[in-house]
Amino acid sequence: MGRALGIGVRVASNMVRQRVAQAAAAPPTPVTAAAPRPVEPAPPPRPAVPGPSKTATAKRGAKAFGQAILGPFTHAGSILWLEITGLFFALFALFFVQSVYRVRTAWRQGPEHAHLLLYCLLAVGFGWFSVSSFIRAYRKNKRGPQSRETAARK
Repeated sequence: MGRALGIGVRVASNMVRQRVAQAAAAPPTPVTAAAPRPVEPAPPPRPAVPGPSKTATAKRGAKAFGQAILGPFTHAGSILWLEITGLFFALFALFFVQSVYRVRTAWRQGPEHAHLLLYCLLAVGFGWFSVSSFIRAYRKNKRGPQSRETAARK
């Protein structure tokens, strides 16, 4: 580092010497008396836009590293969560289908008719939740792991 800095300083000083010598050798330009232009005030200096600090850069790098390492695990975990949730919904749906089967013969009588309708409704609802959960897991698996920013754009 020191050697490169020394060479750079030497080259820069040689350039300055050459330009000073050229300016001294050039004939002076005559000054003509022209109408003086009004002097405009200089515009106010713009505030410097700070670049990203070292801590912000480090945070962004740590986030990218964490996403690269943990991304596949969180993707697989979310798919597994959807499948397990779908399995539990399917178990509840089967429980209500079993109840529908049990009260199927007494559906024309008063109180069992209401139970039959309730069991049918719950079986269809939990069946829908189960199927939709497995479909979401399939689509998520097909899409592959991606960052949250990419998923938000789609």
